[in-house]
Amino acid sequence: MARLVYSVAIGSYLKKAEMNMKSILTIRGGTVSLFYLCSVFCVLIVSGCASVPREGTDALAWVDGEPVTREDLGYSLQIAHRREDLSHAKEFDISQYLQRLIDDRLIVQEARRMGMEDSPDIQKKVQEYVLRESVVRLYNEDIVGKISVSGEEVADYYRENYERFTLNVIEAGNEDEAGEVMRKLQSGVGFDKIAPEYASDSERGNTKELVVKRKTLRPTIQEAISGLKPGETSVIKDQGKYYIIKLVDRQAAPDEEFASVRDSIEGILKDQKIKKRSDEYLVELREKSEVKIDQELLASITLEGGDKTREEWLDDKRLLVQANNMTLTAGDFVAMIPEKSLKSNKEILDAWLDIRMVDLEALSRRYDLNTDLNDMVQRYKNELLKAAFTREVITPQIKITERDAEDYYQGHQNEYAKPGRYKIQQITLKSQEDALEVLNSLSGGANFSWLAKTKSKDSYASAGGVSDWKTIAQLPEPVRDHIDNLKQGEISPVFQIEGEYLIVRLMEKSGFEVEEFSNVKGMVYNAVYKEKFFEIYNAYIDKLRNEARIELNDQAIRAYEETFKK
Repeated sequence: MARLVYSVAIGSYLKKAEMNMKSILTIRGGTVSLFYLCSVFCVLIVSGCASVPREGTDALAWVDGEPVTREDLGYSLQIAHRREDLSHAKEFDISQYLQRLIDDRLIVQEARRMGMEDSPDIQKKVQEYVLRESVVRLYNEDIVGKISVSGEEVADYYRENYERFTLNVIEAGNEDEAGEVMRKLQSGVGFDKIAPEYASDSERGNTKELVVKRKTLRPTIQEAISGLKPGETSVIKDQGKYYIIKLVDRQAAPDEEFASVRDSIEGILKDQKIKKRSDEYLVELREKSEVKIDQELLASITLEGGDKTREEWLDDKRLLVQANNMTLTAGDFVAMIPEKSLKSNKEILDAWLDIRMVDLEALSRRYDLNTDLNDMVQRYKNELLKAAFTREVITPQIKITERDAEDYYQGHQNEYAKPGRYKIQQITLKSQEDALEVLNSLSGGANFSWLAKTKSKDSYASAGGVSDWKTIAQLPEPVRDHIDNLKQGEISPVFQIEGEYLIVRLMEKSGFEVEEFSNVKGMVYNAVYKEKFFEIYNAYIDKLRNEARIELNDQAIRAYEETFKK
């Protein structure tokens, strides 16, 4: 079970990690959030920026001599794409995103000057990030990079698993009943005659032949059917139940369906090979590390009714595990056992060993010496520093009183208004001809409720077409555009909606109502917080910009913008 911890966790991790840095990293049983300030960036006025091109560099700007590169901006745009619609990025002025990045760099530099980079918490998170990225690289090198799936393997899997069987099946209540069914069949009674006798009331009318693909059957049934010839019958016990199965026919997997499932089969085979390679790799690491486990000590560790309590075990310094590059004491092992664990000591220790060996092997490769990982680590550290600056410098300055919230509420009441609501009658018809006929009748003075009851084809017909109160968003789209043009009691034209025809009569309309402050208090406090945050944040940016030397490389910026126009 523990053997799969890296093959499963990293595989899921890689599918989400198409960009260099992840907004949420989940691996090794923990979740670490990157502290993006996604909700607090704003487009600031470009000021205090000198335009000084430098020869022989692709830097887009310099902030107190520190370059802001194309890669930095590309990463920033990737983050922006997660919270903004950049599908038409070529229409944007890329320089505005560069200015955001410059602001970020100013905040990061200020955080460094304040010593936040030396924070044990940030250093720990950076080390964890290096470890995670190293494990991913190790996984790609030694597991994913070692496997491949051939076209022949895919074709073989398809032929075997997409073979079709036509079956007759009777589910017997017990072994004696299964024997009774077989005796009847052997005496010449037809399967179709016997099946209804043993079917439940709900199944009695549905005892016809069943056509299934091999891959949809459980292994026990697959194995039993494989040995049958068309016309033969067998009794199968599977998961405590008895089945009498007759093989009517078998057909080869159809060639015309192969193309539609080829990719999914390749994925299945790849996952199978990754699991197999992961298991083999963990065995290789154990052999390489020469892991020695004190099995007698491991078996003696018990936390329920044993001679020693958990506290006594925690103080036990005897070596439980020894290897070339690690050790584990009995006390350290007990510390990792949950208070109420359903796993055995061996399962817990195996899981720890697998994780620890992979970690150590990944770190021994020194991927952190690679330039690309160094750049990723620096960007990650910058995100941590921005978050730390926000948490330690800006947030403590935000004070919100009840009066602040009430004043904001009074000045922004339109933001807390309930939507208007409409009560309507409706008639739904299947053809335009019927709809126009009903509309003419209504124009001539016919009763809307009577026509709804006698002509309408929807669920409101029995109530004379009267529906519940609805907001504008709950009305069908064509009705939304017209409803406010109707006066109370007026009837709409015919609307065509998904192949049906609708006529609406406006019965009542409620105006917009402002929510009571007490009902939206939380939302108001959040809005005030955001407003105060921007006020303080922008003040810091203005101050830092005035004190910083910011240089723009216009030539490089224009060249970068051109890439979005191609």
